Amino acid sequence: MQNLWDDAIAREYTTPLALRAWTSRLLGSDRNLVLYGGGNTSYKTADTLYVKGTGSDLAGVLEPHFTALDLAALRALLEDPALDDAGVMRRIEACKRETSAPKPSIETLLHAVIPHPWVEHAHADAILAVANVESCFETCAEVFGELAPVVPYRHSGAALARACKSVYETSATHNTIGLILAFHGVVAFGRDARESYGNLLRLVNLAENWLKNRGAWQLPEDHTAAKAASAEVLRERISAAAGFPLSLYIDRSPLAMAWVRRADLAEVATQGPPTPQHAIYTKRLPLLDDDVEGYTSRYRSSLERELGAEARHVDATPRIALDPGLGVCIFGVNQHYAAITAEIYQHGVAIMTRAAAHGQYRAASLADISFAELEYGGFERDVLLKRAP
Repeated sequence: MQNLWDDAIAREYTTPLALRAWTSRLLGSDRNLVLYGGGNTSYKTADTLYVKGTGSDLAGVLEPHFTALDLAALRALLEDPALDDAGVMRRIEACKRETSAPKPSIETLLHAVIPHPWVEHAHADAILAVANVESCFETCAEVFGELAPVVPYRHSGAALARACKSVYETSATHNTIGLILAFHGVVAFGRDARESYGNLLRLVNLAENWLKNRGAWQLPEDHTAAKAASAEVLRERISAAAGFPLSLYIDRSPLAMAWVRRADLAEVATQGPPTPQHAIYTKRLPLLDDDVEGYTSRYRSSLERELGAEARHVDATPRIALDPGLGVCIFGVNQHYAAITAEIYQHGVAIMTRAAAHGQYRAASLADISFAELEYGGFERDVLLKRAP
């Protein structure tokens, strides 16, 4: 992972917030670190936290996209165990220094509890490829040691912030530069902008080098031609099951063809996505045959077991179909989201492939992924509402 810090450019940013925005863009410019809306950054003064607001992409974030909040008030919120995430988010809004500022990131409390002035949070592919295995804690201890203790998976918000605070207070040493978030990504921190940014890259490079040394970095490719067949019938059937037309994107790259032709595809591809939030685009499971109706019925049943009546808010039809002849077929509510889903799944394939090359690939639990689909989804409904006459 290339360090893009440039002293001459850094000197052009004369305020901490301008510098914070610049280093955030450095992170956001690399899709191996941050995908669509993922990741967030912050810096602190003695009494104020400046955190990236919700809805802004790190690749293009500017100073107005950060929100200033009362740091002491934020930290006090975690002392109230009765507050659930919804209650916490309402209270966070009241901590804003300016009411017109952007809605704070859902990770605001995570940034608040880290006792370092500069904090980076990314969903780095290489780190997920190291950590998303059955032996997560043992493997991460080998790779990162005291540099970055592992935080067990918790949903974003108060639960994750409390878990990070606990792990930091019990496991961090003077050598600690970050935290590995199981099934989520990485947090890094430092005393200034350069150190914090560099510490994130240091952890990512440790992961990359470890994977290379284990023979788990090089991705397989299959250059055998895909069959000359159309996925249009499949698109029509999935659209009918969903109740609205879906756009189709087909990935027949050598990596995609190697993936759909894996001997153990049925095992590896059905563990779930590398992070639960990916499921809002890709769904938890791909379609491995042409039984759209059977997939939808089983998926709906699993959602209902986990979410109860709230399951009705989650579409149960597939968004990824894997076929050894066709390739990876990706479906989206429009071409824009089909392309986004394709890129997210491509990164997921790389993560799952590398993880399976050094251990047994694992994803978060069915309950956690189902909750993420409910909690973080909804963009398709918004698109459909705008489409309606």
